[in-house]
Amino acid sequence: MQTVREVRNITAETFRDELVVGHRPAVFRGLVGNWPMVAAARESDEEFCRYIKQFDRGYGIHTAFGPPSIGGRFFYNEDLSGLNCRMTESKLAQSLDYLLEHRDDRPAPALAIQSVVISRYLPGLEAANRLPAGFVPAGIEPRLWLGNRGTVAAHYDPSENLACAVAGRRRFTLFPPEQVENLYIGPFELTPAGAVISMVDFDHPDYERYPRFRDAEAAALVVDLEPGDAIYIPYLWWHHVRSLDAVNGLVNFWWAREPERCGDPRNVLMHAIAAIGHLPPAYRDAWRAMFDHYVFDPEDRAGQHLPPDRRGILGEPDAQTIARFRAGLAKALSRVRG
Repeated sequence: MQTVREVRNITAETFRDELVVGHRPAVFRGLVGNWPMVAAARESDEEFCRYIKQFDRGYGIHTAFGPPSIGGRFFYNEDLSGLNCRMTESKLAQSLDYLLEHRDDRPAPALAIQSVVISRYLPGLEAANRLPAGFVPAGIEPRLWLGNRGTVAAHYDPSENLACAVAGRRRFTLFPPEQVENLYIGPFELTPAGAVISMVDFDHPDYERYPRFRDAEAAALVVDLEPGDAIYIPYLWWHHVRSLDAVNGLVNFWWAREPERCGDPRNVLMHAIAAIGHLPPAYRDAWRAMFDHYVFDPEDRAGQHLPPDRRGILGEPDAQTIARFRAGLAKALSRVRG
C-alpha cells in the first residue's frame, strides 16, 4: 500500500485544471478547517450534534441500522439474499441522540445516515459552512453523511468526489478503476446503497477465495482524514471507507465532467453484460473490436472520414439528434427477441 498524495495551499484553479484533469487522488489538509461545524466537532461530540440539530427541520431521513454483531460493516447477509442491516427512515435529532447514547458501547449497534441533501433537510447549514469558491461547479448540492464506527465496502461513484471530514476520523483506501478484476465485485441487482461493492472483508481477507486481492492491496492508496481535511476521489475510483470514531460526519460534493448526451454509462455496461457477456468467444472478440473502434479509440477516428454534418452520434449531435437517438434506443430495448 501507498499513501495518497497531500497537496498544501491548494487553489481552486490548481484543483480544477491540474488535479481533476490529471485524474489522481489527493488530500488537502485543513481545507475546511474554518467551518463552524468542524470547530463544534473539535470541541466535543455533544457540541457537534447540537450544532447540526439547530438546522434540522424534522424530516424523516434515510438511515441504516445494524446490530452490534455486524461490527459496523454494512454488507450482505450470509446467502446474499438480503442485507445485514435494516434500511428505514428516522428523525435526525433522534439518530444523533442514539449515537451519543451508544458512544461507549463496544461493539455498538451500527448507524449510518447517508447522502443527506443539505439544502433540503438542513437549510442554512451550507451557507454557514461554505467550500472555498471555485472548487466545484456552481449549483452542486453538498451532502451530509453521519454515523458511528463503521465500514463501507469498496465501491465507486460515477462522478468526481470532493469529500470533507467534519467530525471524527475516516480512513480511505483507494484503488484505480483497473483494479476492478482484483476486488471481486458483488451482485449488480442487490447492493447496500445503490453502488456495487467488493465482496472482500478488508479486515480479514480470504486469500484462498479472493487470491487476486493481493494485487489490489499492492495498488492501494491509504490515508486518514482528520476533521477539516478533504480528499479528492476521481471519477470511477474505488474507495473503501472506515469511520474510526463514535461520532463521524462527512460532507461531500459529487459532479461529473461528462457531456449530457445519451444517459448513464452504467446502463450501457449492464446491457452489454447481458447482451454480449455470454456470447461465444469469437463473437465477443468481434464485439470487442467494435467497442475499441467506436467507443475507446483515444483519437476518435471512427467518424472522421464522414462530413461533419453526417457523423450523427459519432460527432457532436444536437439536441434533436440526441432525442431521436434516445427514442430509437428505447424502442429497440423494448423489443423481445423470440
